[in-house]
Amino acid sequence: MGVIHRYVIRNVFAAYWVTGLGMAALFWVLDLLDRLEDGVGGVLGLLQVSLAALMGLPETVIDLLPVITVLATALAMGRLQTLSELSVMRVSGISIWRLAGMAMGPGLLLAMVGLGVLQWAVPLIHQQPERAVGASLGENGLWHPVHGLWMRQGGQFLNVDDLELGRFPVGINIFEYGEDGELISHTSAERGLVAADGEWILTDVTRTQYLPEYQTSQLAESRWDSFLTGRQLALLLNPPASLALTDLWQYVSGLKERSQPHAEFELILWERLSLPLACLAMILAAMATAAVPLKSRVIGVRIVGALVLGLGFELMTELVAYLGLLLSWPIPWVATGPPVLLSLLSVWLVAKAR
Repeated sequence: MGVIHRYVIRNVFAAYWVTGLGMAALFWVLDLLDRLEDGVGGVLGLLQVSLAALMGLPETVIDLLPVITVLATALAMGRLQTLSELSVMRVSGISIWRLAGMAMGPGLLLAMVGLGVLQWAVPLIHQQPERAVGASLGENGLWHPVHGLWMRQGGQFLNVDDLELGRFPVGINIFEYGEDGELISHTSAERGLVAADGEWILTDVTRTQYLPEYQTSQLAESRWDSFLTGRQLALLLNPPASLALTDLWQYVSGLKERSQPHAEFELILWERLSLPLACLAMILAAMATAAVPLKSRVIGVRIVGALVLGLGFELMTELVAYLGLLLSWPIPWVATGPPVLLSLLSVWLVAKAR
């Protein structure tokens, strides 16, 4: 690695640091203000809300990594252009393609780090079911590390041994008691799936009826109208976006096996898997703007252009995702299509400007 290579990479990493820190601070303040609208009690409440907003930052920053990438690359190249160093490098024989290769290293490295954070760190932040304990589930809820989750509503008792992948209840037992305390029925199931409307789809079910007469039956699948409220379900289940990438893959595969709606969750998975490709597209786009000589050396011109490009890309991605879900397009194409098109356009612009 030559002196120029190290110098460019050092400038790019510095630009990532400034841009990432600025974006993180901005979104932390916005999240904090949004949480403060619900009201807090005293200094301790303010600290708790601030910490909760801080815990959500890693996921937010990673989702915004393509925007950060284009801003950081444009900032680094704009600084080199302002100091005339970029022009000197190009006159000395360093092509714009070689400069793009230097800029790609830090961007792709950070994208891979982002995938690692999504795989190992983000799931720890959303640890379940330990979050669904005590008063969070109400007075009739209890989580025990050995006996699992217990919930009560009237004469019905729900016991769940564990939550597989943070979403699939396993080891389910439902007891129903009469007013005099006699056991009316007991339903056990190997596992379940919580539908969007709150209904539970139970598999490998054994139902034992004790009153008014004893009888037992076994079913491959059964449905149970859960008494859990929407808030309790939200506390109980991990949001799909908080799952590790491998768990999210298994979750989508499980939905497909059960013929359940899965396109929205599959889109989240593929958007995250295509994060390095999106960052690569943004680096090429920023280098395309750097390849165009400007009469003015004002760095703000390139920064504004990069910001417009980054936000435009995000809007285009959201639009394509919405249309893909609406028209049932193949999800891998929906997720990878925008960065591939942007990469091809950027390569054409760089080739034309060189």
